[in-house]
Amino acid sequence: MEKTGKSRKPLIIAAIVFVVLVVAGIVIWQVTAPKGTAGDKAYTLTVVDAEGNETVHELQTDEEMLGAALLNEGLIEGDDSEYGLFVNTVDGITANADNQEWWCLTTDGETAMTGVDSTPVEDGGKYEFTLTVGY
Repeated sequence: MEKTGKSRKPLIIAAIVFVVLVVAGIVIWQVTAPKGTAGDKAYTLTVVDAEGNETVHELQTDEEMLGAALLNEGLIEGDDSEYGLFVNTVDGITANADNQEWWCLTTDGETAMTGVDSTPVEDGGKYEFTLTVGY
């Protein structure tokens, strides 16, 4: 009987460590996840098509996240996925997946590290969607 008790001890310890790591990961994600702010904000959206032509939109919103703000303006369309909205149309231009086209989102000149649904709208923020070819 003692052997069975001793052989379970490492398994129980491993399970406890696993649970602690999962909880710690969730807490870290909650603390570091981008958060939007409520209130009226002015921001700029630049759309760059396949030929490099730019269309600039000066916008206002009280939405916290960029995805909701652009959906309300009718400037983006896409498909919901487990990762959020996958944008396939911007300002009436639809990316052709058969040609490996996709929309690249940048914020203040840097490639966004979050999806459009998780990108906070900042007052004075500059956002850009560029139609990109190639995966």
